[in-house]
Amino acid sequence: MTAAATDPPRITQLGKYRIEAMLGAGAMGIVYRAFDPHIERHVALKTVRHELFEGGDRSSLMARLRNEAQAAGRLAHPNIVGVYDYGETADTAYIAMELVNGQGLKQRLDAGRPLELATALDWFGQLLAALGFAHEHGVVHRDIKPANLLVSTQGRLKVADFGVAHVESSSLTLAGAMIGTPSYMSPEQFAGEPIDGRSDLFSAAIVLYQMLTGRRPFTGASHVEVMRQVMHETPRAPCACNPALPRALDDVLMRALSRRPAERFQTADALRRALADALDGAAPLPPERAEAAEDDRTILEAQPPKPGGPLASGTGSWRGESLPSLTTWPTTMLLPVETHLAAQIGPVARLLVRRAAARIANAPDLPALIALLAPHVPSDKGRAQFIAACADASSAGTTHGAAASRQGATQGSLPSSSLDEQEVQAAARKLAVYLGPIATIVAKREARHAASLRALHERLAAAISNEADRARFERDIGL
Repeated sequence: MTAAATDPPRITQLGKYRIEAMLGAGAMGIVYRAFDPHIERHVALKTVRHELFEGGDRSSLMARLRNEAQAAGRLAHPNIVGVYDYGETADTAYIAMELVNGQGLKQRLDAGRPLELATALDWFGQLLAALGFAHEHGVVHRDIKPANLLVSTQGRLKVADFGVAHVESSSLTLAGAMIGTPSYMSPEQFAGEPIDGRSDLFSAAIVLYQMLTGRRPFTGASHVEVMRQVMHETPRAPCACNPALPRALDDVLMRALSRRPAERFQTADALRRALADALDGAAPLPPERAEAAEDDRTILEAQPPKPGGPLASGTGSWRGESLPSLTTWPTTMLLPVETHLAAQIGPVARLLVRRAAARIANAPDLPALIALLAPHVPSDKGRAQFIAACADASSAGTTHGAAASRQGATQGSLPSSSLDEQEVQAAARKLAVYLGPIATIVAKREARHAASLRALHERLAAAISNEADRARFERDIGL
């Protein structure tokens, strides 16, 4: 559990443990920061709320907490919060667990912005390592969600709270019980069907989707609406929510979010290998390397930019296929952008710039390229520095000279749009439903190439990669 205290403790002693602070409270009870005087270490103590013992379910609640200790206690893994002890008093049961110095992933995701691609894949790789280990030992978590994923100050992700785990060899079975958090639950959990490791992988895929796009794939005003979406709707492809993502991720994530367990990846390792293949063999860091990694580490082993290399020529491969030609992009335009981005996120910048440039190769536009890349910078300060550096380079002529040699290559050489500004803004608002905030930039860019409003609408529709979303946009816009 994370070590940040919130309120003064309500008690001072629990068993042998000296209570120091209250870390948080949940549905089951309160979590305290405590000190074990016998071995002189700080721990997190998770308790069951006193009032829950007043009903007729005392024995089942005690058994459930004991089940958490037994299940998690046998899962000794660097990406799983360690469980040290279980105890009971006259009116309280508790478990002592590892105290993690860091913060919950939920705190990072609540901002609603995508994480850096390398960071998201690194943490997801560690999550898969934890789940693979647990599943091999017969333990299904059943409640994978950002609030149960902790990130230490060293960048290690740890899975917490196996309190709702189903231990296959235990006489205390929770199979058939709908336990979990609605926005992250699998279809079989909603249906009350037997649960296995594939349910955890479905929930984990939702977490990855949120890390990459800044939003959950299933949202609604009520639990019933969320359940309806999970059971009957296919979420938007990640690239439709964040156009800067590699398209190869769409196939992997959409399969991981299949409604039928048999159609998903059957093991954590199968999902890990599919991601590695989709990213051209760039796999997440293994736990032993993640432990020593710095906060700004990357997990895609892209090479530093080289003038005249694949970035400039548009050659190279992505999942075995050639990238779209980048010949309309001057080398002197892309290399400074890559350099400025690499200063913020490391060598993965080369891959991201190449992918973003390929997507708009038919209409090269520097502001649009920067807008595609900026979300990959994790901090507000770093993002502002990246945008400012690109703007300074452009104004100093770093990219302007080369761009001027190509007709239509940059904003300055493109003809002015004859469309009414309000018409462009109206089209951008409709496009934003499918592309998010970047829709305004895309609409302005395409307006400079459109001779009529209908032509603009057709160009905007072509910018939507998902066929179903494109069809809906065309209906909305009147095509």
